[in-house]
Amino acid sequence: MSLRTLGMLQWVGLLLGAVVWAAQHVVGSGITQADCGVGGAGWGISNDLWQATLTACAAGLVVLAGAAAVTVFARTRDAGFGDEPAEEAGDVRRARLHFFAAASIAANTIFLMIILLDGVASLYQLGCRQS
Repeated sequence: MSLRTLGMLQWVGLLLGAVVWAAQHVVGSGITQADCGVGGAGWGISNDLWQATLTACAAGLVVLAGAAAVTVFARTRDAGFGDEPAEEAGDVRRARLHFFAAASIAANTIFLMIILLDGVASLYQLGCRQS
């Protein structure tokens, strides 16, 4: 696999989890508001069905982002984390890809946990109550 392809996979692995989590949180809040609000009463929104679907889709995308990060990490495992002197520019780039892939694996694990906790909480909470 070329360094260019690994670079694109690395950015997918690094950024997709954060974008998916933010989208899931905002859309999930909107679903809850549509279910509980007067304006969404005619739409027949089922909070549990929509939240479960949204959580499953978001979790699947974060798992794909994690798979991209693991692929980059595995393909660049011969490169260090950049602590030794580099002989060529390609070695520096491989070391950078390896470092960001390791960070992406950790970040996607955290984002997956956040998405699952957010989805489970939205399913088991009492969403529609007066304050």
